Amino acid sequence: MQECPKCGALRYRVVGRSHVPIKLVRHFPLVARLLWMYRAPAIAKLMTWHNKNQSIDGKVRHAPDNKAWAHINATWPEFVADPRHIRLGLATDGFNPFGEKSSSWSTWPVMFFNYNLPPWLVTKRFFVILSLIIPGPESVKVANFDV
Repeated sequence: MQECPKCGALRYRVVGRSHVPIKLVRHFPLVARLLWMYRAPAIAKLMTWHNKNQSIDGKVRHAPDNKAWAHINATWPEFVADPRHIRLGLATDGFNPFGEKSSSWSTWPVMFFNYNLPPWLVTKRFFVILSLIIPGPESVKVANFDV
């Protein structure tokens, strides 16, 4: 398809004899990174921390202590049966990589946080998994509405 079926926007711009995509997403494999964590014995041991160290006094100190986690445990008991199953949190936020306030360019990184790990390691740079980078203009025309 050369254009979007909903809004009619072109998908490619012609540069010489080639078609260059207007929008582009950079993808980094998630599974390979998770497998790597299980290959390191010290990290593999930490990947079951959430199962053994839940709060017993009812205070929320980490994701396994909250009601949403308990709801997932009750809804999918087969998932809970193996403590090695991965529980990920997704986070994204746009930023302007060029630091110019007048620029309409923004970049959107999509990151995953591994909630199997202890709370003091979840947000460490080594364990945060960058999955996607979505570069593009800040304002995009979608079905005749500015987003």
